[in-house]
Amino acid sequence: MPALTNAIANDLSEVEVRVLDHLARTMRPGFCPSREELSRAAGLGGRGYHINNVLRGLDERQYVRLEPGRSRSITLLRSADGRPFRVETLWVPMVGLIGASPLRQTAVQTDDSFVDEAIELARSQVRGHENVFALRVSGDSMIDALVNDGDIVVLDGDAEIVNGDLVAAEVTGDDGQTATTLKHFYRESGHVRLRAANPRMSLDPIPLHQPDQVRVYGKVVLIMRQMG
Repeated sequence: MPALTNAIANDLSEVEVRVLDHLARTMRPGFCPSREELSRAAGLGGRGYHINNVLRGLDERQYVRLEPGRSRSITLLRSADGRPFRVETLWVPMVGLIGASPLRQTAVQTDDSFVDEAIELARSQVRGHENVFALRVSGDSMIDALVNDGDIVVLDGDAEIVNGDLVAAEVTGDDGQTATTLKHFYRESGHVRLRAANPRMSLDPIPLHQPDQVRVYGKVVLIMRQMG
């Protein structure tokens, strides 16, 4: 699976990227992280000796706006990928295609067509999930879960997975070949079962996998229907 971050503006240092990413994750109406918190997030230690210089540099290039004399008054203007930042929305990177078809036929396609592509969503749509990414669905094995061919699913890469969750998972077969698919996840007697949601496939045998054969990339938290 490709990296889940958007392209980074080429005028930023690694420390500046960490500061901007932390601001984008934590800023809310009426709340801004302290300089000490930003310093720790940037890997500069907890005392914040150097963070002021970093923030001034970002202010000069109009990534942030600082209010003189107010240590917690930082306005984030642009995120690390250069996109305008609004506290009520977030940009979700599109990272590829996910198969929703019989496992033996499924694969992930990631190519240059998705580079720098992202979807702007209201934070309320993802209900507090932050480490999110999006995949376009190819196939119809999950139509009874209201996921159709061409839809977009938004996933949380940090969410706890419980039985019944809809997930993107990579499965390694006994022959060492891998396939990635969108399925319902179940733990059963020390094994993992990935179930489709399509009545045409209900008679197909559903294999059990060893836990170390299944790598879950994320849990679906939003389905975006493609109309027409």
